This record gives sequence, C-alpha cells and structure tokens, in this order.
Amino acid sequence: MSALMLGGAESAAPLAGSGVLASNSAGSSPPGAAGTPSAASQTPTTSTPPSSTTTTLTEQAKGVLAQLVKTSKMSRSRGSALAEKPEVQAMLDKDLFLIQSDRRTKMNAMQQLQLVRVLAQFFLERVDDGHRYSYFEAIFLGRSDDPTLHEYRLSVMFQLVSFSIQYPVLQILNHVMGWLCQMKNVEQERIYSDRLIDMIIEHFVRLSNEQNRMHEYLIPLEGTCSEFCALFVSRATLHGPLSPPMITLIVRYCTRNMQFILRHLRDTSWLGNDFAEKVVPKLVEQTLLDDDSDSLGSCLCYVLFRWHIDVLANEDRKGPTKRIEVLDLLLSADYPWTKRRACVLASAIGASTRPEAEIQKELQRLEVPEHFQPVIDLLCSKGIKKSSQTVLDAISEMHLVEEMDRMITEDDI
Repeated sequence: MSALMLGGAESAAPLAGSGVLASNSAGSSPPGAAGTPSAASQTPTTSTPPSSTTTTLTEQAKGVLAQLVKTSKMSRSRGSALAEKPEVQAMLDKDLFLIQSDRRTKMNAMQQLQLVRVLAQFFLERVDDGHRYSYFEAIFLGRSDDPTLHEYRLSVMFQLVSFSIQYPVLQILNHVMGWLCQMKNVEQERIYSDRLIDMIIEHFVRLSNEQNRMHEYLIPLEGTCSEFCALFVSRATLHGPLSPPMITLIVRYCTRNMQFILRHLRDTSWLGNDFAEKVVPKLVEQTLLDDDSDSLGSCLCYVLFRWHIDVLANEDRKGPTKRIEVLDLLLSADYPWTKRRACVLASAIGASTRPEAEIQKELQRLEVPEHFQPVIDLLCSKGIKKSSQTVLDAISEMHLVEEMDRMITEDDI
C-alpha cells in the first residue's frame, strides 16, 4: 500500500502524570480506587473495623509479603508451589486480605486502597525477580477452589490492574494476561477477558477528554504487553463507543503489534471469530463515516489481506473459522465515496468468498460520483481477487478530481 500505509499513527503523547502517586492529583484520582463491579463484590459484607494495635495495615501487609518472598526462596520449585501451600493461603486470607472466620468481614474501601498501594510497590520492587509470577499466582489465584474467596481476591486484583497502569507497574497486566491465556475453560476466559476490558474502557477511555487525557495511560502498553493490545483491539468496540481515544489506541496497538495480534487471534479461536464477525464491521463502518480515519483504514486493509492467509483455520492449522465479510457494508449506498473506502473495498474483495463475477455485477450497478468511475473500473478488472494488492496500490496512487481541486485550493491559500 502506498498512499494508505500501515504505521500512520501519531507519536506517543506524554503521560498525564509522572508515574508516581503524586501524579494522580492532576485532576484524576486512581481509577483503581473505584473497584471493579462484580456480582460477588456487590453482596452485603461487614467491613473490618480500623485496627487499634500499633501495627498498621500497611506494615502488616508488607510483613506478609516479606514472608511470602522468604517462603518462595526456601522452596525448591517456583511453579504453583506457593499457591498450593495451605499455610501460605491461610496467612494471606487472614493477614493480607483480612478475611475473618465468618468469611463476611472484609476490608473497607480505604483499607483496600492501602493494600493496592502496597501490592503495586511490592511488584514494582520485584520487576527482575524470577519468582514474581509465583507471588502473583499465590496472592490472587491461590483460592480458586473456593468461589467466594477466589472472587474476592480477583476483585482486588482488578483494582490493582487499574491502579498500576497509573503508578505505573505495567508488568502486573502481563501477569493477568498470562493467567487469562492459560485458561482451559473458554467461557471463563471470555468472562474474565471482558471484565478486564470493560474496566479499562470505563476507567481510561470512556472518561478521557482533552483535559485529563486518561487514555494516554494506556499508550505505553503498546510496547510492554502485546497480549493486552491484541485483547483490546479485538474486544474494545464491544464495550464502548468508537470514540477518538479508542480509535487512537486501536491504531497505535495495531501499528506496533500487528503481526502478534494476528497470531494471537489465530491461536485464540473464540477471540478471532468474534473479531471477524462483530468487531471488523464496526471498524469498517467507522472508516466510512469518519474523514480522519486513514490510519484505521490502513490497518483494516492489512487485516483483510492477511486474514485468510495467516489466521483462518485450514487443513494445516487450527484457528478461527469465520471469514471477514464486509462487502455489503462497503457497497451500501448509505455512505460517501472516498479513496479510503475504495482501498478498504479492494482489500475486502480479495478476502471475500463471493464469486468475482457476482461482485463485478454489484459494482457495475453502483451509482458513484463521476470522478470515482475510474476507481470502479479498476475494481471491476478481471482477476481482482488474486491481484487486489496491485489494484489497491493503483487506487492509492490515483489523484481523483476532488483531491486535485482541494490541492489547488490549498495552493491558492
């Protein structure tokens, strides 16, 4: 692709804060303090009263985590050893999560925020510790056999994710994505993946505006967590409107991680199928409606070209079974004709299973502006399904009449 090229995203903007807790004073408190909505977290519970002892919750939590590190170093294997030790899990329940014997008395909101701060600092200090995933697994996944306790720990984990994106301790999201990718139960993976994306959208994208620019906290993830980038690109539009902040993130993530994203969609069939059926049509419609979506159009052209080649299941590999079919959308009379639309259309023709002769008949019936007729002639050329890249390049290099008029007007100014 010449005029429409992959990689047209703008350079990374600076973060809204300095990366320390003090930065949250600049118009945005930590989203993590708001918690993550869940069925279990909304059941009535009794809050733990403030401790009257000289040992504060922060000091107590640090002591528990120090003991966890000590136990890990004494253990010969990393693996799931800590998560499977009953004495370790009992210590975490009682002294870290403050679960009382009645199993209903839990931390209040302030205590949870204190714990989240301690946990963020704990993982920040152990970025090079080879046992760090074992710590994560022991702290958040060690009660998977008990639905109530497991859900409570996960609610704290999701708060930590939101908080750590601002702190920042970006490795925590890598641990969460590692946990999701290892799940054997597809339905559970879908539920928790959507819960993560829904929270991220709510805290950083939906609330983002020109003043707080909350979505910029997510930009560094393009270089630190490819799995999250793939999940965001393939699910974000199902959890919120395609706002400018969301489009910016999708384009940046695709530009930096396109090959990984396609591999991830290939290896995670349910994600790839949903992306092909539910997400790509939303993205295509955005390119038809938005005059400033050339970069998104470029990304879509690449996805359409490579989907059946690199992602779709065939006799040699497993993968998604859904093809990307967006021709009806692109041939609709409801949208204006632009070069961007023509480029995406050329890519979609190459990806479609519809016979070439049928597509040509539909193209010839279209009512298009006179200056777009050469584009339609190109799209109707014989063998386009096998040479759609060549046709796309030709369209990209064409100077349509309205483009020439615009350039002349700009020169006169």
